[in-house]
Formats: sequence, structure tokens, C-alpha cells
Amino acid sequence: MANFGRVVEVMVSNMSFSMDNYAIEGTVPFDNDLLPNESEIKLWNLSRDTMSRIKRNDVLMINAGYRGDVGVILHGFVSAVQNRREGVDVITTIHVLDSENLSKRKVTDKAYANGTLASYILKDMAKQLGLPIAQFQLNQDYQYNEGYTASGEVTEIISKVAADCGTSAFINKGKMYIRNLRKGADDVFSLSVETGLVGSPEPFEEEKFKGFHIRSQLQYRITTASVIDVKSKDFSGRVHVRSGTHTFSRTGDFITEVEAILP
Repeated sequence: MANFGRVVEVMVSNMSFSMDNYAIEGTVPFDNDLLPNESEIKLWNLSRDTMSRIKRNDVLMINAGYRGDVGVILHGFVSAVQNRREGVDVITTIHVLDSENLSKRKVTDKAYANGTLASYILKDMAKQLGLPIAQFQLNQDYQYNEGYTASGEVTEIISKVAADCGTSAFINKGKMYIRNLRKGADDVFSLSVETGLVGSPEPFEEEKFKGFHIRSQLQYRITTASVIDVKSKDFSGRVHVRSGTHTFSRTGDFITEVEAILP
């Protein structure tokens, strides 16, 4: 394996916590919808003053990887902080949403004219959320010949209009993506035993998709819509990541697990 020397750095409230100096555990999920994902981060034996400085709605970021190869796996907002004693230890558990709570962003009966394109509606609704758009690429730009009326939660409107275009809409690391998971100019990551593949990919099949459940050593480059060229004894080929979880600790799991679909 090329990966060695685990690195995790948690940055929150103008403070930084490194796995070199603190016991840290966490799970960071990611997927292809607009509902915020909730990560859970645990830190051991912080001082009282340090614990008191971590507040709800503070921005929290995590860099993770290996010596000389580290990247962002989480950019979000603290949703809850809990401190509890377990024997001689005090464990601080921080819950983090990968976007603000967007359910309160709503519109009422906003009408669009006959012939309006989905791309116009999507960009207009995205402005309502205030999130930067990292990628915008529709499978098809659906035209609403009889017009369209947007009403309700903005995230649900975006999801429905994107679906009319055969396209996914999701939030990742504080940015919005409106794109087909299986199209785009993503960097390709080659995954084999030599680069971190753990075990063999396990196939799954759904009505519209076929794919694999894949485990690797923790890899910050792998997230929603990542392109992976897998090389293993049981399967070799290209897949596109739909969802997954980064799991890390100093001495336990340091794993990225994904659900990836075939082209």
C-alpha cells in the first residue's frame, strides 16, 4: 500500500485539532440529494475552555489523508455539541451538517411563463438558497411548454426540476451540484490493492442501476460523482460514486465505503 501515516485535522471555532495530538473519531457521509448529511465527530479530553468555545452554527472543516497527501472531506456547520464523561475520559461529540438547514427556504406560487427552460428555473431557485454552484450540467434542458409554478421548499423544487432533466442535484462540501452522476469532467481515481482497495467489490442491482459496494483505505478524492477505475480480481472497470461514508480513527477504521454505479 502506498498510503501510510494517518492524518486528520479538525478545524472549528478558530481552533485546530490534529490526530497527532488528540484522539479523534468520525463518520462523514455523502450522497446525491439536497438533504443535509450529518457527520459525527468525537474528540477526547478537551479542556473546559476549549469545549465551551465550540458553538452551534460554527463552520467546521476536516482535512484527512496520509503524510504528504491530504484533502478536505467535510465542510459544514455545527448542529449540536455534547460532552459526556466515560470513565476517566471526557468525550466531546460534534454533529455537523454539510449545509445550512435549507428547509426554511420556501417560495409561494412563483410562476414561470410558457416555454420556460428548466435551466432558468434551476438557476433562479439556486439563488434562493445562496449556495455557490460548483457544477451545472443537465442531461437534457426540459422545456415547460405550459409554464411552471414553483411553490414549497426550494430544495424540493430543485430536486423535481432536476429530475425532469434526468439529472441529480446534491450538496457536497458546502456547494451545490446539478449534474448527471455519470457525466462530467471529474478526475479519474485508479483504485486497486496498490492504491488502497480493501477486499473485493460487491455487486448490487436495482431497477435502473447496476453497480458495486466498494471499500478502500480512506481516500479524500472519493466523494459523490467521483469516477473510479477499479482493478480487482473479481471486477475491473469504471464506476461513478452515488453515495458513501468516510470513517476514521487513530487506531481503528480509516476507511471510505461507497455505492458506485456502472456507466
